[in-house]
Amino acid sequence: MQQQDNRPLLLIPAHLSNIALTRRIQELTILNVVLADDDPDEQYFFETAVKQLPMAIKLEEVTDGVRLLELLLDARFSLPDIIFLDIMMPRKNGIECLREIKCNDILKDIPVIMYSNSVSTNYIVAAYECGALHFLQKGNYDELPASIGQLLSLAIKKPGQVTIQNFMFK
Repeated sequence: MQQQDNRPLLLIPAHLSNIALTRRIQELTILNVVLADDDPDEQYFFETAVKQLPMAIKLEEVTDGVRLLELLLDARFSLPDIIFLDIMMPRKNGIECLREIKCNDILKDIPVIMYSNSVSTNYIVAAYECGALHFLQKGNYDELPASIGQLLSLAIKKPGQVTIQNFMFK
């Protein structure tokens, strides 16, 4: 069926209200991102960078690993499309969280980007072996919007095999 101006007519089931339809469209176009980082300055830089991206992003922030896992396992919370995870956090560090996420049948397919100042080889290898998608080092705030945008695009596309050589995102 076509409208008179040759555009396809959008058929909406009668049981969907305008509010419900608007919410459903938003769900399809808003990327849900979780940042787990205990440093308020880093949260600010990340949030500022996300606001510069040309896409709609709902950002949820948590300040420790225990709170991250509580949030992810809360049935009232929509699972994120991607998680940016710091390593050094109180109560439960990022590597411990990553292990739990990747061992949980409900959470294991969520892409996780390690986002940290802790760039020792041991942390990088542990994050890779536990199933993180990439590792983004903190500190280059001028490039942060572009880096986050590229990582979000990679995560959405469901990239092929990441090797240890291309794990560290630059």
